[in-house]
Amino acid sequence: MGAFWLISQVISLAQSAIPVLGWQTHFSYTHVKQVVVGSEAIFVATEQAIFSIDREELSLTKLNKLTGLSDVGIGAIGLLSDEKTLVIGYKNGNIDLVGPSSVRNINTVKNFQTTLSKKYHSIKAHNGNIYLAGDLGIIVYNLSRNEISEAYQNLGQNGSPLAIYDLHFDNDSIYAATADGLLSASLNNGTNRQDFNNWKRALTGIGFETIAETNDGLFAGSETDLFQKTSAGWQFTENFPSTIVRLEGTNEELWITTHDRVYQLNGSQLTQSVAVSASSGRVNYSAQNPPFIWLATSQKGLLRAIPSQSDFEQFMPAGPMGDTLHNGQFNQGKIAFNSSSFNNRVSGQGFIGEFDVETNLWANYSFIWNNEPIQNIVDVERIGETSYVVSFEHGLLEWTGVNDVSQPGTSAQAPQPNAQNEYRATAVTSDNNGLLWLTLHDRSPSLFSFNPSTNTWQSYTPPHDLARYAIDVFVGPTGLKWLTIDPDFGGGIVVYDDESGRSRHLNLNGGQGGLPSNEITSIYSDNDLFVWVTTSQGMAFFTNPGAVLNNQSLTASIPIYQNRLLLRNEYITDMVVDPANRKWFATRSNGLWLFSESGDELIYHFTINNSPLPSNHIVSLALAPQTGELFIATPLGMVSFRGDATLGTDRHEDVVAYPNPVKPGFEGSVVIEGLVNNAFLKITDVSGKLVKNLRANGSTAIWDVRDVNGTRVKTGVYLVFSTNELGTETYVTKIVVI
Repeated sequence: MGAFWLISQVISLAQSAIPVLGWQTHFSYTHVKQVVVGSEAIFVATEQAIFSIDREELSLTKLNKLTGLSDVGIGAIGLLSDEKTLVIGYKNGNIDLVGPSSVRNINTVKNFQTTLSKKYHSIKAHNGNIYLAGDLGIIVYNLSRNEISEAYQNLGQNGSPLAIYDLHFDNDSIYAATADGLLSASLNNGTNRQDFNNWKRALTGIGFETIAETNDGLFAGSETDLFQKTSAGWQFTENFPSTIVRLEGTNEELWITTHDRVYQLNGSQLTQSVAVSASSGRVNYSAQNPPFIWLATSQKGLLRAIPSQSDFEQFMPAGPMGDTLHNGQFNQGKIAFNSSSFNNRVSGQGFIGEFDVETNLWANYSFIWNNEPIQNIVDVERIGETSYVVSFEHGLLEWTGVNDVSQPGTSAQAPQPNAQNEYRATAVTSDNNGLLWLTLHDRSPSLFSFNPSTNTWQSYTPPHDLARYAIDVFVGPTGLKWLTIDPDFGGGIVVYDDESGRSRHLNLNGGQGGLPSNEITSIYSDNDLFVWVTTSQGMAFFTNPGAVLNNQSLTASIPIYQNRLLLRNEYITDMVVDPANRKWFATRSNGLWLFSESGDELIYHFTINNSPLPSNHIVSLALAPQTGELFIATPLGMVSFRGDATLGTDRHEDVVAYPNPVKPGFEGSVVIEGLVNNAFLKITDVSGKLVKNLRANGSTAIWDVRDVNGTRVKTGVYLVFSTNELGTETYVTKIVVI
């Protein structure tokens, strides 16, 4: 038996329900990189997102593209002298100035053509300017002129590029902590700071990342060493057990933050102020807010502590433990993602993130097995109240919701570890009979079934040799097992009938599947029981999947869109089918697509340019059919989009139309929810004149407040008549347009 850990179920900021065609972010807030204290709020930066904490109410607010930010991927943050305006420097060189009621974007550096990194490391305000230190050097933005006034680049020896990590201003001088020592230059107007020759150098050859000042002078931190500027120059003063990440000076004291502790230096007196346990991960940053100190950690979000006390308070919005998530799926009211996949196994502790669609809350789970954390969780499947977790190393683990996990099954045919004590498990799914199907990679047997009701295993060895390299398994509508084969070993699909023992390899060859590519990324069945296959070169589908084992020539069908094969040559990473049988396709570099049932009509194409998507690389998708909310995982974090197709029922239930009334100036659409499945709707005026015919997508219909001619309707009351296809289930409601 192994221990189970509930890592977090943060409810300090529950996700709110979103309207149809609305967006929501689901970024991770566990890894905090920086925190700054403003006059009214605390601003906190993670890798991809920012949130603020009201200093009086301690309420949390998320800042992202949905709230007006221009980008994702945070490099550094800072405050203007008003302590209210937040400056955000992104990893791509973009800059946002976030005021109480507006956001100003400065994209000059982002658009600058260079092969060098544009990431910012530190942002400081001084004398009406914003100084941004980063990999390019120092960028100076003049607030009064609203422009970049200077750029100090190539400050290394002999004018070479040099990364700048922190800045400090002392009287009329600027000091810079760099990858190659400490630099300083005069701020007098007569000094050309763009010339590297006008910068003084100290401690060349040593990398510095932080610099600060007290009444005792300037201090700089390098790895584990603290240096002080004296009349004789920079001198070593103290060594610390772990890396120095932040120096902050007050009049009397220097606060020194390392990866696991915070120290106070008062004159020559050094004392330990705060110690952070290993379970919080590394401390990345700190900020003073007397009597508190805020600590940015790598695993527990933002912590607030009182110096010399052991208690901590945790602050972070709800969200998954990490920003890169895989293998999304919906089961029993919850969206589940895991931290790894077969092709993206990661070091560090693995986890499962679950989003409860009803409560709009995230919960994160991590597991201990044989006193060690399970790292590579590659898949998860839920049957009833029991979840089955797949670890690449540990195989299939059963989790019943209590505080332990176990390896299920008593049969002699249960999978066994190899000589390296690895199961090499890659995926799990379930069939309509309640059996679990597990694949092992480069093992024989490579396919197993587990019966939870009898607690027994059965092993299978499909006759095709490539089956031993299965990395995923899909149970088709006729019960056939579709095994995705590792592309490094030939790829394609081995279709296997476990009853007859027959198998067939489908690949890109004509007559043998005719797939767009042998690199298979996902396999799904739609509402017509067609089997869709996505690949690195597009997608295809089989209209009669039960006949693929017949000894006949077989070529998959490909939809035609705008006189060409649909998404031909596009690397499609995943797909889902919505309740209206429409197809969502995720791509590696071209965002997210929604096509009609047959693929001949484009409904949406979302990219970073027209949506809150943080990246055009989509890793995985998962759909909650009851609400129509699509969860979209990218390498830069997750967002969700609530589509207009929801799972319908055979009757009208809690029908609601919103907004209702439709007020003047409203330019959106009216959403009608709770309809009978795929309802037919007629909208008329009070005299009975037809205004518009609509067809629901599942239980949801959208009216653009226009008539059949595309003209916006006049002020008045409009009746909505809804019925099923047979006319046996009807409903009438009204919409008021003001």
